[in-house]
Amino acid sequence: MRKVVALLSVVLLSVAMLFAAGTSESGFTEKLSLSIAEINADSDLACQMLVRFAGLVKERSKGRIEINVFGSGQLGTEADTIEMLRLGTVSIIRINPANLANRGIKIPEYTALGLPFLLQSVQGGLDFLYSDYGKSLGDQVFEKSDGQIRSLYNYICTPARNMFTKTLRTSLPEFKGLKIRSETSDIKIDMINCWANATPLAMSEIYTSLSTGVLDGCENTLSGLKSNNWYEQVKFVLETEHVVGSSVILISEATWKKLSAEEQDMMGKALKEACDWFQVETDKQIALNKEFLTSKGVVFTKCTDKQAWLDSCSALYKKYAANVKPDFISTIQSYK
Repeated sequence: MRKVVALLSVVLLSVAMLFAAGTSESGFTEKLSLSIAEINADSDLACQMLVRFAGLVKERSKGRIEINVFGSGQLGTEADTIEMLRLGTVSIIRINPANLANRGIKIPEYTALGLPFLLQSVQGGLDFLYSDYGKSLGDQVFEKSDGQIRSLYNYICTPARNMFTKTLRTSLPEFKGLKIRSETSDIKIDMINCWANATPLAMSEIYTSLSTGVLDGCENTLSGLKSNNWYEQVKFVLETEHVVGSSVILISEATWKKLSAEEQDMMGKALKEACDWFQVETDKQIALNKEFLTSKGVVFTKCTDKQAWLDSCSALYKKYAANVKPDFISTIQSYK
């Protein structure tokens, strides 16, 4: 029911855009209502970042552009929302670039960003994405989406992800046979299968699947463990730090065309401010999240066999780095 109501809201917003009163001197309607779909919980910093961005845009457009953020997967799965982005019924989404190939936008280097132990740090990931090399990858989004979607050339990176389990596991061999949730993209499924039995599920299905025994565990950031309340079901964290996550923010071409050049520039700057805020707040919350989770009975274990986790992914690197530019791996690993 919640998803239906949210979808109806988006439809009504789209209708309102068509019948907005008046036209500005530049030919753009006086009022523009946009929507952002976000799969993470409303309380998650990624969702809060998008709400902050929406507030900046409303303020700087003097109320002409109002952006509604639908968090907690209200508008559907990642696959659902990118199709809505193509159609223009959703205006903006945040997505892991490694998942784009499964959503019809095949950029090999973006897919390879999902490889474990590739990005060396949060700052290294940001430095790469904002580099000329990173911009050249963003340039490909428009072409690879058949002109339906474009990059907003702003990014966030999240702290390294860890493994969460219902029973204590302290080394790689102990994960054999465990049903661990994976994201629904091929590279993420293959990654988990290097270590355990991948069970691809939408974000909204994780809590119930943990509670019913469909899953033995999952992997994510500590923020994800906290904000989605998974800590109520999984009490053990093995600090593998296997993936530093990254996100790109994409906009529908149909929406982009409704903006003046000045508004496009304003939106890019507002998004950069919101992304910078996210990184500062993320740094602040790392220790707080760990303290909170520990207070809820979560047990943290240092990973002492990290090289074994990396070695087990050799076939994954051969598969997903086969079609990238020759200098891609060395370039991205040079950003520390």
